[in-house]
Amino acid sequence: MNMYLIIVAVIMTVMILLGSVYVLVYFQAEEDKNTAYAPKLAVVFGLTLACLVVLLLPMDVANRASNGGLDMTLAYQIAYMCIFIMIVGVLPFLIFYYEAEDPESREWQWWTAAKYEVLTVIVAATTVVIMWVFLGKAEIPVEEYVYGPELAMLGADEDCGRDVCPDEGSRIEYEITVTPVVYIMALSSFIGWFLLVAFGGVGLAALPVDLMQAYSNRPQSIDLQEYAKQKMIVNERTQRLIEIAQRLGPDASRATDRKTRRLYNKFMQAVYFLERDWEKVKVAYKERGGNPLKHMLVVALGFISLLLSIVWVLHIILYVFINPPAAQFLNAYFAALDDFFPLFGVVTYGIFTFYLLFCVTKGCIKLGVRFFCMQIHPMRIGNTLMNSFLFNTMLLLLSAVAIVQFCTICFAAYARLTAVDMLFGVQVQNLMFFQWFYRYEVFLYAIVIVALLTGIWLAICPRDKSALEADDDDINEI
Repeated sequence: MNMYLIIVAVIMTVMILLGSVYVLVYFQAEEDKNTAYAPKLAVVFGLTLACLVVLLLPMDVANRASNGGLDMTLAYQIAYMCIFIMIVGVLPFLIFYYEAEDPESREWQWWTAAKYEVLTVIVAATTVVIMWVFLGKAEIPVEEYVYGPELAMLGADEDCGRDVCPDEGSRIEYEITVTPVVYIMALSSFIGWFLLVAFGGVGLAALPVDLMQAYSNRPQSIDLQEYAKQKMIVNERTQRLIEIAQRLGPDASRATDRKTRRLYNKFMQAVYFLERDWEKVKVAYKERGGNPLKHMLVVALGFISLLLSIVWVLHIILYVFINPPAAQFLNAYFAALDDFFPLFGVVTYGIFTFYLLFCVTKGCIKLGVRFFCMQIHPMRIGNTLMNSFLFNTMLLLLSAVAIVQFCTICFAAYARLTAVDMLFGVQVQNLMFFQWFYRYEVFLYAIVIVALLTGIWLAICPRDKSALEADDDDINEI
């Protein structure tokens, strides 16, 4: 067993765990600092698990290259089962409990959370069992060659003709039943693909655009007179939103009809923009526009994210869509870095995969602030409530399982003959029902199309507009 790999894995786990704790402390709201300890533990564990699962691939590659002796198949199965338990059993219960908060009755919170959690578990378990029983078989394509007895008569240095050694075999399919654990991995990844396509595709275009916009719209130094004027404008917007909140009522967040939910989502979007604009006004006056180095860092991150998005799209087109691949591209790059110094390849791979996680988070927020199909859960420094933390943690966990399979496809040459290649490349991609999506690369085409369409859309309409403005017809419907 390769002790070097074990030591590196332990060090990386500790570093990611400390990073997750730092993210929690850095982003958490003031009112949650000395409370909600169970959700905080879940968030730290969930963020750590999401980061570790996407880093299992380079560890798998290193284990294969060095004959490390680690059972990576077992590692993937344990990680995916932990994720499944988190997204079905732990995080939903905590979200239900947190959002059902009632200062007058804690028993109501427990009852509400338990009721919805039992329903969630029943639906998830029933879905998994039924699909595994009826669709839990992988149809693995195999080329079968039939050779005659003449082949045994040839010498070691003799060439066999086409009549003895046929150029083409007959295509057959072997049907195998996968284990329930593998099927849970496949189903979790399949669901995660839809989030990766919808949010990740939007984020690939939106993240660099928003970073560039953040720089161009950075706070500019203002005097006391302008500060007072802007403060008055913010106060007027606040009063309007308070009136709208009173008209919506205290139960708007739990409304079930689509119209009320859409209005509530618009209201939350307007509150988000109001808080963001007020922070910008305070920085413009009290900090004279803020630290210029911070603004330079933002624009630098914008250019880096733009480069990463372009490289991702080019790699998918050149390596996946073109058959045979026009270039190995990132596969060759990672392999060259691993040959030079293994840690460089892992770090570079981590940059590309973690960037996808950022894109998923950004894409979810971007769709929420423009289409109001769901409540937004932005990550704001020092002002992020636990329900937003829990929502984003669940989103990242579901996306992470799909990102592993996404990278297995995009980096097939880099990940060849690894445990994850056998799991996803052989079993999962050939499962009944799922195989159509993978054989025709539906998800990969979809994510590229979504990214390109989003880029065009943001080029035409780059600015986000605050909802419930004076000319918004929905205000009169409240």
